[in-house]
Amino acid sequence: NLILMGLPGAGKGTQAEKIIDAYGIPHISTGDMFRAAMQNETALGLEAKSYMDKGALVPDEVTNGIVKERLAEPDTEKGFLLDGFPRTLDQAKALDAMLKDLNKKIDAVIDIHVGEEILVERLAGRFICSNCGATYHKIFNPTKVEDTCDRCGGHEFYQRE
Repeated sequence: NLILMGLPGAGKGTQAEKIIDAYGIPHISTGDMFRAAMQNETALGLEAKSYMDKGALVPDEVTNGIVKERLAEPDTEKGFLLDGFPRTLDQAKALDAMLKDLNKKIDAVIDIHVGEEILVERLAGRFICSNCGATYHKIFNPTKVEDTCDRCGGHEFYQRE
């Protein structure tokens, strides 16, 4: 049971792929969970969507609920990799309580540090599939077919500000 931390562009996604492939554990990303909960129209997903549609941060209570639901899934029994959570002290305290309720614990926290120049270079070229959230980079990790997502075949992409 691992937590992966680092600033945007630090390489969390790249390292997460290597870890989940090596250990066969699920990659639990708050961004992916929000997208899945919204797509499945769960109560928490619809609540998260109402904040995201306004450009507001999703409150901790909603985020914590979505994380707890995901950690209770059967595929986490042999381990999991948390990515993007916790981000705050309150979320860390909530995670501690969740794990106690689920009779689980964190085995290690991996904190990735990268220099500011590298972060800027990575983020400037990053683009994300609007449909499935797959992340690409125009130089380091382009799509195999131009303007087509390798994961879902989507054609719409965006860049974070």
